[in-house]
Amino acid sequence: MAEKNETMKEIAHEITYRRYLLSKDDAKFMLKDINIAEYIALHYMCEHIESNPIYSGRIYLSEISEKLNLPIRKTSKLIREMNSKNLVSWDHDGDGKDGTYVTITDHGKTVFEETDTKLKDFYSRVLQNFGRDKIVQLLQLMKEFDSVMRTEPDQMEDANETDE
Repeated sequence: MAEKNETMKEIAHEITYRRYLLSKDDAKFMLKDINIAEYIALHYMCEHIESNPIYSGRIYLSEISEKLNLPIRKTSKLIREMNSKNLVSWDHDGDGKDGTYVTITDHGKTVFEETDTKLKDFYSRVLQNFGRDKIVQLLQLMKEFDSVMRTEPDQMEDANETDE
């Protein structure tokens, strides 16, 4: 039993360490004007704008929040920071009760395109060295792992409530 706990402790540490390495700002040299969260937000906004031309380049804050899996308050903070860097602008529909929408500025588009090009070049070399099949398999496993990681806290919380 003690050996099993020690193995689980090592696995838990290794998982935590690997997630840290993946999420830490290793790509800083490619993301000189923006951070990872800003890049992901810009990427999603660009995709949304391209696939939904009827919205005139606008996307609602709530949609960004949902896509980034962030509470609206943290999404607002992120967009406020992006606005201060002139990456996006934001405004309200009507008197503000109908929602807040975000648009990408010309500067934001330029920064995104430059960053996107650098990332594509970098990851094409990584893919070449690591192998396409292994990358595809890794990404599939990461998606599955993220799904379990997102549901587990709720299941633990539910189990604690039934214990009480």
